Amino acid sequence: MTLACTVCGGEPLGTYELSMHEEATCASHPVAARCTLCGRPAPDPRAPGWSRWGAAARCPRCALGAIETQEDARGQIPEVRAAMAALGIELTRRVRVTLAGHGPLSVETTGRDGVLGITHQQWGPAGYAAVSIEIAAGLTPIHFGATLAHELGHAWLAERKSGPLPLPLEEGVCEVFAGAWLKKQGTPMATRLRASMEANRDPIYGDGYRMVRAAILHTGIESVLTSVIKTGALPRPGG
Repeated sequence: MTLACTVCGGEPLGTYELSMHEEATCASHPVAARCTLCGRPAPDPRAPGWSRWGAAARCPRCALGAIETQEDARGQIPEVRAAMAALGIELTRRVRVTLAGHGPLSVETTGRDGVLGITHQQWGPAGYAAVSIEIAAGLTPIHFGATLAHELGHAWLAERKSGPLPLPLEEGVCEVFAGAWLKKQGTPMATRLRASMEANRDPIYGDGYRMVRAAILHTGIESVLTSVIKTGALPRPGG
């Protein structure tokens, strides 16, 4: 397949870079901004087809088919729920999923900015329970699906855990769920997004993902999830 540069339209000469969609851009072009979702560079983010996504830029490819409305979300939610159920991650009580603001969300309780989804939980007589899930509007279907798979993981854990988990452990488990969903998609973007999760240097999401994944490779996912739910920790090595 012959690549065409996203800026000049010609075949890239010399070095070039690929977005998560595997769209090529000549390295010689100036970079004024990047698509926050796929990494595609732009000499001018005000060019036709580019749009704002929160305070960031979004490229034409990521805007095409994006999950912008609740109706869009309803078209994809059942597929993600079914895929997670096939992995054994199924909720006993349905949790409502809604779209929030157009752009990254802010988590006031932790002061963390830039998340794509939030699972609201509460403590009641029967323990923790997930009340609702919010996901940022304007995501690509792949980003939306991975984010929903992650948040369904929080809801699944809330139904089963007896107390709060260390953040790297809880987020690591949910990132593993998102990674499992992405692995089943088989698209270039899903593959690249999963690779970016594996390379993430964030001490909670990235380190947590690698920690949980390593435990799964060593003892198996059933052992890991059982230990997390019953003890609030990963299985002991050799245990």
